[in-house]
Amino acid sequence: MGRPPLPLGTSGKTLFATMPNGMVKARVKFRDFDGEVRLVSKTASSRAAAERALKVELTVRRSPGGTGSLTAGSRVSALADAWLAADHGWSTGTERTYRSAVRAQVVPTFGRLCLREVTPGVISRGLATMAQTSGPSAAKTARACLSGMFALAIADGAVMVNPVRDSGARLNSSAKKAPRALTVGETARLVELLRGSARAAELDVVDLIDWMLATGARIGEAVALRTGETAGRPLLDLDAGTWEVNATAVRVPKRGMVVQPRTKTAAGWRIIAVPEFAINMVRRRLTSPHRPDTELVFPAPVAGTLRDPNSVSGDLRQLLDSFECEACDGTGFQPATKTTAAGRPLRCTEGPWSWVTSHTFRKTAATRLDEAGFTPRQVADQLGHANPSMTLDVYFGRQVVSAEAARVLGR
Repeated sequence: MGRPPLPLGTSGKTLFATMPNGMVKARVKFRDFDGEVRLVSKTASSRAAAERALKVELTVRRSPGGTGSLTAGSRVSALADAWLAADHGWSTGTERTYRSAVRAQVVPTFGRLCLREVTPGVISRGLATMAQTSGPSAAKTARACLSGMFALAIADGAVMVNPVRDSGARLNSSAKKAPRALTVGETARLVELLRGSARAAELDVVDLIDWMLATGARIGEAVALRTGETAGRPLLDLDAGTWEVNATAVRVPKRGMVVQPRTKTAAGWRIIAVPEFAINMVRRRLTSPHRPDTELVFPAPVAGTLRDPNSVSGDLRQLLDSFECEACDGTGFQPATKTTAAGRPLRCTEGPWSWVTSHTFRKTAATRLDEAGFTPRQVADQLGHANPSMTLDVYFGRQVVSAEAARVLGR
């Protein structure tokens, strides 16, 4: 019968060795909580000092769990790698955002620290500095990443508490702005400006904005609108006037733009009723003799490929800045003498439509439904938001939203 293994979290006999330089190394076998026996050693000027250092290391040592290598002495950079390697079920856009934040913000600021050295104060100071240099938005994303990272460290037993939770960093540079949507009159005027703009027609954004106003869809969901079927039923049923929202457009590294076969969140999957004017607009586009050979309803105007939501937002931004703006004489840009460090023209924000973004159309659709007396549940179903109650939040499937929504959003 073999010798029984060391109990988890315990060590064997301490051995000492004198190094050629006169230093003393104390070493011991330690059985981590994953069952692996590891050799832990500390070197000091004397036997007593080496033994003390070894005891301190064993006291603070925490075992790895899911990652296989995290301890209290691990670097934050190692924790970041383990966190990014884990399967979180993120959407492609979320994963890209978090990877960028970890690479550009978290690792440069905290990467060389050991996990046991990270305290709420360290987190607060690092995030405050980050907010000053890179902006509050970057600091908030980094905080979300750090919180998730240390939650993993807790699950693995590397640390006992999440220092991000107790950090007191204030990252808001100003008071939060109240949500703003287009009024009925503003909506009519903006649609009129878009239809009268040669640049808007060239970019083919007029119908796309009509669709967003008619459905409350996210811009990524709108550019991913396509014909075809799923599970034997049409994605876009023009006869029934419904649209199954089950995908979004994302950019994948080394692959380019792709249709991600799921929405931004699980709650984003939905089947919505579409107003008649929007259905007629799609019919017109699908029967156009100049239509490229693609299942996309709103393809890129020249290439006929999937659009990049960021590029569409940028084009729309320049259009909105230019509308009815006397400061820039309708160009959407400040004078040519004012440019960015890279030589690009600066946007003009003096126009009456500069406050509008692509997401404003989504807010506008929600506001119209709210003004019409729709319940928060009905509005959430229309927009693909999470359920308003924790009980309903566990349900993935959604019913077709009442056709009354299509009537309200119709013109």
